[in-house]
Amino acid sequence: MCVQEEWKTRREQMQTNPEQYVANPLISYPLMLRMHVDAPKWLELARQDTEKNPLQKLVDQDLTGVTDTDLQNATRELLRLQDAYSLDERDMANGKLCGKQYESKLSAADCLAIGTHLDDLKHGNQGCKWLNISLEQYEEHMDPVYKILKTGRFHIWEKMGNILLEMDNLNGSQSAFKKSLEWATKEDDTWLVNHLLENLAYMAVHEDNCRGKNILPVKSFLRCRYSTEGFPFLRLAPFKLEQLSLEPFVGIYHDVISPAEQDDLIKQTQSRLEDRGTHLKFVEAAVENNASNYMIRLHQRIQDMTGLELGESEPLMVSKFGIEDQHFIRLDCQQPKSVIEPFPKEYRAATVLLYLTDVQIGGFASFPALEFGFKPNRGSALVWHNMDSSGNCDIRSLQATCPVLLGTQWVATKWISGSGQWRRKPCRK
Repeated sequence: MCVQEEWKTRREQMQTNPEQYVANPLISYPLMLRMHVDAPKWLELARQDTEKNPLQKLVDQDLTGVTDTDLQNATRELLRLQDAYSLDERDMANGKLCGKQYESKLSAADCLAIGTHLDDLKHGNQGCKWLNISLEQYEEHMDPVYKILKTGRFHIWEKMGNILLEMDNLNGSQSAFKKSLEWATKEDDTWLVNHLLENLAYMAVHEDNCRGKNILPVKSFLRCRYSTEGFPFLRLAPFKLEQLSLEPFVGIYHDVISPAEQDDLIKQTQSRLEDRGTHLKFVEAAVENNASNYMIRLHQRIQDMTGLELGESEPLMVSKFGIEDQHFIRLDCQQPKSVIEPFPKEYRAATVLLYLTDVQIGGFASFPALEFGFKPNRGSALVWHNMDSSGNCDIRSLQATCPVLLGTQWVATKWISGSGQWRRKPCRK
């Protein structure tokens, strides 16, 4: 009935002078939006309940006369009017133009559409203003209609969260997504909002890790010790292990790569570094396991250190992080869709980071799910397991490298892949 009454009112108002009526942008824009966005949704809903009867002709209406371009142009004209006359968004939404009050006003759905258009143009701040006004214009009696059209409070707050996330306003985005869930009903698809909220929580912890706010854990069951288990040779030359976590295992092995080995890796890759894509904020190059005598010895040392077999592992990857370069939060393990053996190479059982240089400021190693970060030292190896005791990818092993602020950080990464590695995971002592 709400929609019917709106259309009845509009038909009565335009009877006298239709051309003058639609010349008002506060009227023409909502009309365009109703015809291009809302009407197709209503007709689709009607088609689900309508078979061969008198209403069939109505639901088969062709609405292609109004296009995306038409709606974009109408939105652009409305915003150009606002800019030209320095109009206040709230006044426009309530039907006030240049000090004159008109009978027409913009609905919550209209303001949401304007905010969405501004977001598409990367005008996030202005878009958020219109979304806030959309919430102000929200009419409770229209709630059933808005939910059908997917323009309810859940969708407004969801859009607000996405815009703030694009603007790197993590706290604001998190608050908006939480408000979105407060207004969600069982018909709303909340999966994406919940997923983004979970990631935002990790991002907030990661930022604190990078700022040095979350120091290494001090717990009674974590030890700094000499590691001798696994191979007889280690009784003569044990590794210096600093345990950071037991489940999942995270540890730092100190002084495991010599200055000569560090220099060899940098020299082998310095002229071959490549940008692997816009999502990777650093350059890298691969080094085969038998590329040099240094590499052969280092390959064996990594196997002794982790207790895992490297036969199916990928080549060592050397990365260079310059100013502001970083490795975003990631999970190195890709869970197979079904239990198959041998597991694919993407199933990375463990990761080893070898630090080839020191960096003056930044470059922290961050574990957002474990809520700690630290600054690694040259010559050390950071080792963590990407799977739990059942052989499944462990979300707690999320890891990231914080932005470098001063200096250059060289890191070599070894991903240990292959089937059945979890059966050979060394026991904790």
